[in-house]
Amino acid sequence: MIDMSFQDAKKIFERFLEREKERNIQMLELSRLLGVDFTFSNEEMIKQAEEAFVAHMELEVQKMIEGALDGRG
Repeated sequence: MIDMSFQDAKKIFERFLEREKERNIQMLELSRLLGVDFTFSNEEMIKQAEEAFVAHMELEVQKMIEGALDGRG
């Protein structure tokens, strides 16, 4: 069973969001060099962090299920 509190999940999501913020800083630097805006809106950064979080959680659930099934045999 996944033993994760809301606080744990929040911390994981915040790490994904921080990664998106760092990515946006890099895109801002690129935008300044090229003179074209490649940055993301706050909504886009949140959406990308949410998608990464969901993919992470799906993988964790898959590992949990596989572990439970392997434990039966």
